[in-house]
Amino acid sequence: MSKAQGKKPFTKEEIEFLRTNRYVTHVSETVVKFSEDFKRYFYLHWKNDKTAPQLFAEIGIDPKILGRKRIEGFCYQINQQAKRDEGFADLRRHNYQRPPKSGEENVETRIRQLEHELAYTRQEVEFLKKLQMADMEAREQWESRHRQK
Repeated sequence: MSKAQGKKPFTKEEIEFLRTNRYVTHVSETVVKFSEDFKRYFYLHWKNDKTAPQLFAEIGIDPKILGRKRIEGFCYQINQQAKRDEGFADLRRHNYQRPPKSGEENVETRIRQLEHELAYTRQEVEFLKKLQMADMEAREQWESRHRQK
């Protein structure tokens, strides 16, 4: 991980601990995502009377595990999400994601990812076939014009 990010990776123990929290929807070595309910609760109380570390402590997460940079990033994202029409919903789950690292995937997710990859590869093959045909036709036309002279 780059030093510019300033975020330390989670240990295996921290990952397992975070996974047990009902407000955590996803956690990896570098990322932790929280539920919409927690984001709403956080925003409401953070804007009114509590600090971010207090709010994380209330749900059973030691702010030291997350670290200052992650907490600052979370606060920034909450502010941004509060301004948008979609609110605190995680819009990324509907986008194509890179395949998870080994041990993080389930069979259905892996099958969907492989089906997507297969369909993409088929499109690439069809494109290359058409490109090759167009190249062959162009060569034939060029050769026929230059042979006549």
